[in-house]
Amino acid sequence: MTISEQVDALQAKVAELKSSLDASRHETNEQIKARVATARAKAEAAQHTVHGEADQAADHAHTQWQSFKADTSAKMAELQGRIERKREERDAKAAEDDAEWAEDNAAAALDYAAWAVDQAEVAVLDAADARAWADAQAAASPPS
Repeated sequence: MTISEQVDALQAKVAELKSSLDASRHETNEQIKARVATARAKAEAAQHTVHGEADQAADHAHTQWQSFKADTSAKMAELQGRIERKREERDAKAAEDDAEWAEDNAAAALDYAAWAVDQAEVAVLDAADARAWADAQAAASPPS
């Protein structure tokens, strides 16, 4: 997959995220649960793919990615546990707190995604610069 295709794929994922958020505002709780289950399955599948690709990345980026995945998994497990306990209690205040916590978690994930896109932009431009330099060097070299 070319860099341009990867950027297009990322852009499509962001558009899908926005569409999913907009649609969820008009759905029942059961429909949203189904949407969450589907999104979770897609995220887990993507995590396995990304994990394989991340192994080839720089150690610093790999460490950050591993930390983010572990942190996100722990937060999601905690969130799921809290949501299940609070649903049983039917406590409106606790449900509001859980919703705010989940929204904060989503905002943090989006902040991380924005940071990752910034890092990807730098990497893409570095790659483009390296390719332009290599092409210029090849053009300037006399044929062997």
